[in-house]
Amino acid sequence: MKAATITGYGPPDVLDVGDQPVPRPQADEVLVRVRAAAVNPKDTFIRKGRFKPFTGSAFPILTGFDFAGEVAEVGTHVTDTSVGEAVYGMLDGWQGGACAEYVAVKTGRFCNKPEGVSFDEAAALPLVSLTALQALRDRAGMATGMQVCINGASGGVGSMAVQIARIMGARITAISSPPNHDYLADLGADNCIDYHRGDIAAPGRGFDIFFDVFGNRPFRSVKPILSDRGVWVSTVIRPHVFLSVALTRFFSRRKARLVVVKSCRDDLQQVRRWVESGVLKPVVHSVYPLEKIREAHIQQETKHTRGKIVIHVG
Repeated sequence: MKAATITGYGPPDVLDVGDQPVPRPQADEVLVRVRAAAVNPKDTFIRKGRFKPFTGSAFPILTGFDFAGEVAEVGTHVTDTSVGEAVYGMLDGWQGGACAEYVAVKTGRFCNKPEGVSFDEAAALPLVSLTALQALRDRAGMATGMQVCINGASGGVGSMAVQIARIMGARITAISSPPNHDYLADLGADNCIDYHRGDIAAPGRGFDIFFDVFGNRPFRSVKPILSDRGVWVSTVIRPHVFLSVALTRFFSRRKARLVVVKSCRDDLQQVRRWVESGVLKPVVHSVYPLEKIREAHIQQETKHTRGKIVIHVG
């Protein structure tokens, strides 16, 4: 099969597309014929070697975590999935493999693809929508009527977070560049702040949840504008985040939280229902063929992507 791999840690040039063995599904896995995958910041961080303790140094390393496609084979212990079903989902952990013609996936990490969207659109959903949902619902305790600020609202996770916060009945302030403000208003933002000029600490502001998707608003800078029991949530695995989480765990009414997304069938099914009912829509910035995986990573690293970068596999 054709697959994108990392041949060594470094710039996008270390990515290669070549022949790899087709994975054999274990008893609790299915083999998916991948029609589309996606690129996330996680993929670029792994490629650059940021997570070497988890990814090791046995090259080549397969890449990609989001996928949409059709079930090609089922393991001997899989009883609730049939060959030919259209599915979408996300691989857990640090070992990728979705940017390939086939990927083996454990049960519980995929579900039926939402009807009414293409494979390319479905592949744009899993990691970003689950990150947003698990951050707002599980880490921050989202409730109807809360004031929510989303920093980095126009990117992959941010675009999902704005929509999910709207679905859950929040009042949403989005931080992004002015060209994205109309787009974010269409997604559900009530107010938009220019990240170049906007003073998020302006008097009178108070947020029940501050979701720092972009990763440049540390807890200490946001704490003054959190409500009495406000929660700051980060997606970034960095020492200052762990420190803030530890320091606020017991001795602060305002909390810092870290979200580490987990693939979950129940959450994928919730996202599917929202998409099928029309209240949540995938946002695709651009689609690249598998052979142009390097160009896709380059675009991802500009940090000026509206929604998701999708890899069309075939």
